Amino acid sequence: MESAVRPRVIVGVGGQGAHPRVVDTAMSLARGTGAVLYAVDVRDDRDGAAGPGGGPPALQDAYHALAQASVPADDVDVRLVVTPGDPDETLLRLADRPDDLLVLGHSRHRPAQGAERPLALRCAARARCSVVVVPCEHPQGEA
Repeated sequence: MESAVRPRVIVGVGGQGAHPRVVDTAMSLARGTGAVLYAVDVRDDRDGAAGPGGGPPALQDAYHALAQASVPADDVDVRLVVTPGDPDETLLRLADRPDDLLVLGHSRHRPAQGAERPLALRCAARARCSVVVVPCEHPQGEA
């Protein structure tokens, strides 16, 4: 008997725009596993700039991040999620099932002395699901 719950791949596409390598990895993983791909743009509300719900410009940003992928999304069930919140907490709340796969980018450059640990590493340390950290030069924000 087949499970009614499909696996999920959750990819952060917020901040300064997702790195294409991160989106390509998430798209390939979703396609290979038959998972639903959730492209999540978390608008950081700690500085009050998130606004209520994101709206059409935020959805366009998330769509644009997916459009930059070199892997076609034709046969992948893609869901765009735009939400205000703390990026760490929101991504971890969304990737809450043990069979979820969270895909985040991580810069190869060392953070400045005294800087907060990168988002990908913070999420990987606290996630209840598997996490794929994709090395890239300029990931979304720091994710």
